[in-house]
Amino acid sequence: MFNLRRQLSIKYMFANIKDDCQAAAFEFLGTTFFLLFGLGGIQASAAEATSGGTGTEASAVQRILYVSTCMGLSLLVSAWLFFRATGALFNPNISLALFLVGSLGLFRFVLYCIAQLVGAIAAAAIVRSLTSAPLSVK
Repeated sequence: MFNLRRQLSIKYMFANIKDDCQAAAFEFLGTTFFLLFGLGGIQASAAEATSGGTGTEASAVQRILYVSTCMGLSLLVSAWLFFRATGALFNPNISLALFLVGSLGLFRFVLYCIAQLVGAIAAAAIVRSLTSAPLSVK
């Protein structure tokens, strides 16, 4: 159960600082990897939809299936690569839930949230720099 007094004690909070920082670095890499390929698939689908005149335009259902497959496979590979090091959370909401039930310490929770948000921004910046069109994530 969640024990706030234990979570806020300085001795407990910084007991595994090296492991927490290493896990946060891997969480950053995992989040970046996951969103890089997921957002890349979305951009590829959007680029195909806007390139008119080829005669092979995909329907809306095909684009949705393509995007969902890209995101699903990206999450599968990312989680498979990083689950032993970080638990493969990749989402601050999941980190918050694990913190609230006591599975994640306060310091690791803060590091994970920062790593996940910065990883998402980095992935979006990489996808934006690799493609000529603006990001078309809706």
